Amino acid sequence: MDMKKLSEDRSWILSEMEKDITKNMVPAQLSDPNEAGFRVLTALLQDVAMDGLHSSGEFFFLPSNEDDELQFFVNLVTICEHVPDECPEQLVIALAAINTYVLTGAFAFDPVAKTLIYKLTSPMPIETPKEEMFEKSDLSMGLALQMVSDYAYMLVEVVEGTRTAESVIRFFTTMEH
Repeated sequence: MDMKKLSEDRSWILSEMEKDITKNMVPAQLSDPNEAGFRVLTALLQDVAMDGLHSSGEFFFLPSNEDDELQFFVNLVTICEHVPDECPEQLVIALAAINTYVLTGAFAFDPVAKTLIYKLTSPMPIETPKEEMFEKSDLSMGLALQMVSDYAYMLVEVVEGTRTAESVIRFFTTMEH
């Protein structure tokens, strides 16, 4: 695999995604390559998880080696930047319920950073043409944002103390939407 071409293709994809995002008046910025050689597209996501809540999204390709057959596009959405200390037990129960039923990706609580996130990593063959990589990456991003839009509000309500983990479980087991 031509690693220089792969890096150029990934930069082109992320640049095109940045253009698409900013066209819709969403603040976004593509980083310069970091020491590992990859770039990160960061976007401010307003009202995605719930009205009035600002989240941030980071979208990037994991570094690859010449002998890799797969590459991975990562969607990482930070839903809450600070989860109170008294919340994690209820949150972990609610996360387990949602992750059992969510179509793709997973919601998670980082106990060190005390953040609530959603992560979806999409694999694709490393030899995928850049236009197809763009389409698959764009679809992956759209899917990640849809999952956050559909389910994150329940977790935010658990963090805020206005919803219990049991009500999240009931939502999925009785399908009371």
